[in-house]
Amino acid sequence: MPIRHEHVHFFFPEAEIPKAVAWYAKTFGGKAGTRNNAPVVDVPGGQLRFAKADTKQAPTRGRVLDHIGFDVKDVRATAARLEAEGIKLDEPPRKGASGNTVTYITDAWGTRIELVERAPLH
Repeated sequence: MPIRHEHVHFFFPEAEIPKAVAWYAKTFGGKAGTRNNAPVVDVPGGQLRFAKADTKQAPTRGRVLDHIGFDVKDVRATAARLEAEGIKLDEPPRKGASGNTVTYITDAWGTRIELVERAPLH
């Protein structure tokens, strides 16, 4: 394949990095590790990389990069699991015009995250 997505960089105040790594690994079933002496979380299809920011960063919603997305097999089941873990949904799961079912959450640091259950291709 000529091009594919491989990673996302996050910048957090240093004290928040271990919390963010643990949250992303738990929430998305990832594996925490290191790359180039920096913390990462490997998730299917990509890697989340974490680096130190000198100040708290602005939330993503409504900015040039509004959100990141993860495909899931069952949005409603995933949403129920997240809510049971105390994670608030930004909106209830809904079916979009494309037939995909989606919902959004926002992590504790302001990153908006879309969860997508892809509709079968016709």
